[in-house]
Amino acid sequence: MTHAYGKRVRMRLFGPRKLGLALGSGSARGLAHIGVLKVLEAEGLAPDVIAGTSMGAVVGAFYAAGVPLAEIEAVALDFDVTDIARVGDLAFSKGAVFSGQKAQEFLRKHLPESFDDLRIPFGCVATDMTCNRPVRFTSGDLIAAVRASASVPVAFLPVRMGDMILVDGYVSEPVPVSLARHLGGQTIVAVDVSGTGTVALPEAGSAPGAFKLKELHAVMMDGAARDRGDSGIDILGAVSEAFEARVAEPALREADVLISPEVHYFSALSYGRAADAIAAGEAAAVSAVAHIRRKARRSRR
Repeated sequence: MTHAYGKRVRMRLFGPRKLGLALGSGSARGLAHIGVLKVLEAEGLAPDVIAGTSMGAVVGAFYAAGVPLAEIEAVALDFDVTDIARVGDLAFSKGAVFSGQKAQEFLRKHLPESFDDLRIPFGCVATDMTCNRPVRFTSGDLIAAVRASASVPVAFLPVRMGDMILVDGYVSEPVPVSLARHLGGQTIVAVDVSGTGTVALPEAGSAPGAFKLKELHAVMMDGAARDRGDSGIDILGAVSEAFEARVAEPALREADVLISPEVHYFSALSYGRAADAIAAGEAAAVSAVAHIRRKARRSRR
């Protein structure tokens, strides 16, 4: 009995550790998560649990559902923003660009209905604005949970769920490290795809532009790569990025390994740069593989 107990203790202390992946928010920058997953899977370091916020929730849910990475990458590269942003989905009169109905239909097309149908444990984070607190979803309606986690304020209407008014999880928990641990992860790899929180300086004598919903609509529909400017859209995005980075900082310190793909200067709306974002995720993950192996006590195959 003593021998068996001692053996179990040694296995727990010195054996491989369960790998948890915390995928951060970042809109189009979050497509870098695909590149990170490609490298981890190729290196035999596929996560045992995944937690995600916003775009991290979308990519994480796809992977947890067992969608092959090649297919996830194809969806990202072929993504047409008009699939989730059609004229019939406009919500200008309600204070947002889109209602989010088309986004929900997009998720329903690719994901199962319930967390119970996922291949590995997964959780995502939204923010309840009635009390300004994170809401962590690990069971129930998967589509509604991911939709809420990615409800970027102003871009999409909030999600009403019972007594909660839910917006994007970046407001409260941009990189869900603690949720990944709650799901059973022992070594947590956090992926930070936050923006720089900066704008370009306008020309001498000119003032920054005012924010207009219709301008945001035009930028979202375009989906092309954009340089950082000084428009109202750029300023709003920079404010969100600066806030997001400050909220994420404590969680990033709690991660065992931090991966930070070089996408921080990408616009959050540059979905046309999907290939660049994925490549940046791959490069950052390759640099982190040895560190992950040490922390998770995983040898090469």
